[in-house]
Amino acid sequence: MKQYLLTPPHQAVQAQALGLPLAHMAFQLDRQGHLVQAGNPQGGLMLVGVPEAPEGSADPGQAVREILTLCTKRGFLGVILDLETAPTPYLARLIRGLDDGLAKARKGLFLPESYSAYSQRAFLYLSSAISGGSLEARLKEAVETYGPQRLTLSLHRTCRDFFLPSPDGQGRPMPLEELQRRMDRLEPRVFFSPQLYARYFTYMSRDTGAHFVLFDDAETLRKKQDLALSLGIRRFFWVYPEVEDICGELF
Repeated sequence: MKQYLLTPPHQAVQAQALGLPLAHMAFQLDRQGHLVQAGNPQGGLMLVGVPEAPEGSADPGQAVREILTLCTKRGFLGVILDLETAPTPYLARLIRGLDDGLAKARKGLFLPESYSAYSQRAFLYLSSAISGGSLEARLKEAVETYGPQRLTLSLHRTCRDFFLPSPDGQGRPMPLEELQRRMDRLEPRVFFSPQLYARYFTYMSRDTGAHFVLFDDAETLRKKQDLALSLGIRRFFWVYPEVEDICGELF
């Protein structure tokens, strides 16, 4: 089993104390397609954020060279592309260049599952946080489609507040401090969903009506990991800021 802590630069020192390899959330492509960085991380994985597609004049080959050079220089084991936009010709060429270059260097490329069509060998990551359907069915479908060896489960700690009914299934992100205050005040009955592998409770608001709160704790995250392991998935991402307060229970 391989586990990586996705960690921002300002928390790298405390995260390293846990003894797990880090995925450094310290890199991003700007609108001109240049790699910008924070700090001087080394080892583990290199996470490169692409919040929006670079301008049309940007050269993906330049970004590929910058990423590969730094990946080798800093001793990274591979690159995670955090893609927040729909596929574009620029991103397709970026992925193709990184895919080839990292394969030659015997390093890994990690892509969102939604970008699976752009590489036949990259590792694909998907989130454990769902608000409908069945997590087991979701993972089984992914295993059957891609094979467990290509998959990485990103164990996101969900905490969301949904209006009922919730036609879009999105909900509002709820800070953990607010969750604790609400539970202290309401003392709700908390249930475990065997479909979502998360805990939930409901409450009524005089102003906004019925609500459904879905959240994770250390036990539900371990259950999700155990489910993935039972299906052959053996690679995991943890977002360190999400689990910082429960690391002692997880690792």
